[in-house]
Amino acid sequence: MAKVIGVITARMASKRLPGKVMKTVAGKSLFAHHVERMLKVKGLSGVFLATSNDPFNKVLIEEAERLGCAWYAGAEQDIVERHIKLCERESADAVIRVPCDSPLFDIESASAFVEIFKREYQDYIYVSNMTMLQGTVKELVSCNALKNSHKYYGGPAITIHIIENMNKYKTLGVDVDIDLSRPEYRLTVDYQVDFELIHHVYEALYRGEPLKLRDVYVWLDDNPRIAYINKGVEVSGINKYIGNLMDKPLFSIIERGGKAVMLDEQKQIVNPSDIKKRFTELFPEVKW
Repeated sequence: MAKVIGVITARMASKRLPGKVMKTVAGKSLFAHHVERMLKVKGLSGVFLATSNDPFNKVLIEEAERLGCAWYAGAEQDIVERHIKLCERESADAVIRVPCDSPLFDIESASAFVEIFKREYQDYIYVSNMTMLQGTVKELVSCNALKNSHKYYGGPAITIHIIENMNKYKTLGVDVDIDLSRPEYRLTVDYQVDFELIHHVYEALYRGEPLKLRDVYVWLDDNPRIAYINKGVEVSGINKYIGNLMDKPLFSIIERGGKAVMLDEQKQIVNPSDIKKRFTELFPEVKW
């Protein structure tokens, strides 16, 4: 049977919020909460930390070892390589990948992705029926797809080449419970104000077990003054690029003749190779 591992990408030298992965929330490090959630994803053969070989990450590696979480330290900027090395070392077929800025990622959809992959091989599995929510929706990518995409890209957004070239990979968009689509809430941790929101949520709800995303939404609905404290944070750079690509305000992806076909706003077929040019014009701050 196919082997899927959970990989948490983290490092101490975050540009916008240094050391965030070791900040304490409800008595545990932010990293520990990620590990705890990942261990609840059904069907995984292990949970691993993928970090860089920067000596500054020693405290993070020590935390992983304390939690019984195996790790791999690789190149500072080449996150794709870190995932590939873990795949090879663990003889894995695919990874559920979670960056360590998502302490409330949806366990249900991640578990569904693993189950689907074990039934039928896919290079890339993603959520297709909702906007790309900051901090909640993750993805599954095969190790073969990672190795192939690494020939063309080795930066921080490890699936960007796959997303831009879906016609070259076997991909599957999965519909998840639409009640989980709450784009008005930002549940990722990039800035101090993001951390403050997550801190409020965990202090109010955490009782030793991973929080259910549905319960978090109920609490946020009941506490709007806290829920929107990070409302003004602008998504920028590569996250903005991917968000637009997956939200599909400019492009949509359909299946036609057994192949993925990309359409523009006028429903005309778009060559995937033109997407980078289009978004480079829209978001010049994205570096390639």
